[in-house]
Amino acid sequence: MRLKNARVIVTGASSGIGRAIALEFGRRGALLALASRNTAALDEVAAAIRKNGASAVVVATNVTEAGAVERMASETIRQLGGIDILVNNAGIGLQALIADASAADVEAMFRLNVLAAAAAIRAVLPIMRAQRAGMIINISSMAGRIVIPRIGYYSASKFALTAIGDALRMEEAHRGIRVMNVFPGTTRSSFGEHRLGIRGRGAHQRVPPVSAEKVARRVANAVERNQSSVYISLVPDRLGLAVNYVAGWAVRRVLRGWARRAEA
Repeated sequence: MRLKNARVIVTGASSGIGRAIALEFGRRGALLALASRNTAALDEVAAAIRKNGASAVVVATNVTEAGAVERMASETIRQLGGIDILVNNAGIGLQALIADASAADVEAMFRLNVLAAAAAIRAVLPIMRAQRAGMIINISSMAGRIVIPRIGYYSASKFALTAIGDALRMEEAHRGIRVMNVFPGTTRSSFGEHRLGIRGRGAHQRVPPVSAEKVARRVANAVERNQSSVYISLVPDRLGLAVNYVAGWAVRRVLRGWARRAEA
């Protein structure tokens, strides 16, 4: 897969990682369809992409509404002529104890992080199957690889998205469709400002965040290197995952300590 002239949908493209991915892909020659609810912000991102000589169209979309992702896919095909890559980036956080989270917050988060992402995949697969080529990029999280207390529901949603991607890769590989799961750690963006549940810095946010631009560069490089799993940093992401694999008991002890101190 090459990004030059690739026709790409980015959900949640108005800010954070989605915005950074749209700008980075645009710099590499992709043709962008930018989706989110914030049309004004999308217009600004599209203008920045066009200023650099690339192409971008705005497809205002609330991915949680019935039929919205189907309209998003159809409009992208109408304007760009096809869909080569879907970046499933739209998502929201939830910080709360499992026992204390409101049912409305849990349902809203799973509707966006899991159900809407799965619906977007189903919406783009017919054109990718017809083309015998395509790529699904799911922006998961390190919380989708290691269970984190106080964001347990968010962890569960990202584990679910990861599982969907892993199953999809096996199901669609023979049709020329690739799947990439991306696992950012703490990222410098406005994501935390919109988090459901308890606001403020989470107990797990003990390491300096990486920039959304670094995430975007890693994703863009991974597209062109045919990677299926993408981690952003050696430390703490890859190292943390390795330690969790060989000494999960030690990681759990640290995380239990964080959970207790957060309640103090």
